[in-house]
Amino acid sequence: MEKLVKSLVTVIKANEMEYSPLGIEAEVQEIAMVVNPLSTTMGGGICRMKECNFDWQIKYDEVIFVQSGSMYITHNGEKIEAKQGDIYFMKEGAVITYGTDEEVEFFFATYPVNWKEVKKDVQYPNTGENLVTLIKGSEMEYKPLGIEAEVQEIAPVINPLSTTLGGGICRMKECNFDWQIKYDEIIYVSKGSMYITHNGVKIEAKQGDIYFMANGAEITYGTDEEVEFYFTLYPVNWRELQA
Repeated sequence: MEKLVKSLVTVIKANEMEYSPLGIEAEVQEIAMVVNPLSTTMGGGICRMKECNFDWQIKYDEVIFVQSGSMYITHNGEKIEAKQGDIYFMKEGAVITYGTDEEVEFFFATYPVNWKEVKKDVQYPNTGENLVTLIKGSEMEYKPLGIEAEVQEIAPVINPLSTTLGGGICRMKECNFDWQIKYDEIIYVSKGSMYITHNGVKIEAKQGDIYFMANGAEITYGTDEEVEFYFTLYPVNWRELQA
């Protein structure tokens, strides 16, 4: 898989992602953990499944954005169903079943990236606490980005739920703005196309592509048409840490 790396910004093209089996019985069951080799904080990538399910206890915080199809997560005896545009946030220690009664493709992000090493021997008590939250796409509340554009809105829906990851949805049309990121960030382009300019290079992405940007990158976010993208970042409290 070729990657375009310009200092602190990497784009992973959808058609260059390498998938490996999930290791369950299903017609479709594959995962591309494309962010993990690039990051010291978050993992992330794409998962695809068809008519299957598997049990799991997560030893990390996880965000899932449903790109196509539908899926469910069963937790504490409740089947929590999601469709295209919905987002899950799950806290470390959740005992769950991932599944789909049809077919699903979803983007995921996890913290920490090295959970297999640092959480290997961790045991979690069953407190009965609800560790899974579903945010419906139709119920997300957007606010202005604060730039001049016909469309410029953001819904940072993960931030109030998490002590580690921030995240949500951003929408823009024919606009750009300069920024220095003070966190690590993953962007998954869910609709349209966009670019990130860094070190004088315009790094373009379209639906299905993923950016990873490391803390400190000076960039310009922009789109020549219209874009919707899911973003996740670490740490969620970067503003307080930088104050």
